Amino acid sequence: MKKWLIESEESLSKAMEALKGGGIPKENLYKLAPLYYSEKRKTNNESLIQEMCDVNDQQIEQDCSFDPDSIKRYKFNYVSSYLYCYVVAGKMDDFKHDNIMEYVNSHMDLFSD
Repeated sequence: MKKWLIESEESLSKAMEALKGGGIPKENLYKLAPLYYSEKRKTNNESLIQEMCDVNDQQIEQDCSFDPDSIKRYKFNYVSSYLYCYVVAGKMDDFKHDNIMEYVNSHMDLFSD
């Protein structure tokens, strides 16, 4: 689990750096997840990356339909979306994703600015 924590921290740090440029709203940070996943995994499979984008958009939309304020949890949304790219790519299942997210969430501060 430690490796997932380290990878999540590194990926979030990179995404937070992208925010400093001002070109992306915090609420859309999760949209960078498939790009950073593909960079980390050295894949340029356009259809897989698009599928990751689509799935992450759907998940955020669904979360917001239950709780409109969930869009403000941009760090959590980013990390969850980043790790969910592994599910879309067939590298892990939903159960493993949930377990990793639980671990990562307990070791990272994903709900502060």
